[in-house]
Amino acid sequence: MKNLYIPKGQALNYDTLETEHLVVNGILNVAHGLKARTISGDGLVLAGTVSADDIRVRELEAASVYCLRLAAKRVQAAEVFASESAAVSCYLCADYVSADRLTVALHEVGKIDAREVAVLTPKERSLFRLLLASALRSLWASMTTPREREVLDAEYRQVQEEPSAGKTEDPRDEELERIISIFKLLRNSGYTLKVIPGTPEDNAPAFNFLAERANLPAA
Repeated sequence: MKNLYIPKGQALNYDTLETEHLVVNGILNVAHGLKARTISGDGLVLAGTVSADDIRVRELEAASVYCLRLAAKRVQAAEVFASESAAVSCYLCADYVSADRLTVALHEVGKIDAREVAVLTPKERSLFRLLLASALRSLWASMTTPREREVLDAEYRQVQEEPSAGKTEDPRDEELERIISIFKLLRNSGYTLKVIPGTPEDNAPAFNFLAERANLPAA
């Protein structure tokens, strides 16, 4: 079936339906899957799963909706996936909505995954006015959102490499650390260290038992 038109006051029921262009001014009830390139009209669409490029209807109720663009007055669905835009002028009720740009008035949505969300004041709008308001909101947001500027001529600073895990650090010289600590302690106490040539045995003091005193080596 290439085209299907349902006039106002008429209701049709299908188990599944696939068509190119669908215009619903009455009521369409599809138990399982509904596939079409375009769905439009001022009627009510009831379906298990709706898949289309463009959907522009007054009222849509479905378990899942997959489309490029959605514009409706009222939408009730478990999940809505609109890869480009979704606009609902009166009421949107869904567990999950994914869209690049979402425009809604009153809504009850469990989770929204959208790059841009615009909330309109609830009022009566035609689909044309709804799409126009959505486009104006999107244009205003793109003009007022600051853009990230590329940083040029930034200061160059070389990063020092951390020692790799495979390299071993030099062992600690505990004797040197001890001498440095003694030097700092004596300096703070008013003493000065003096370097004397010779071994510790050569510079050891000799005790004079007759004089009862220690003879220090000449400096």
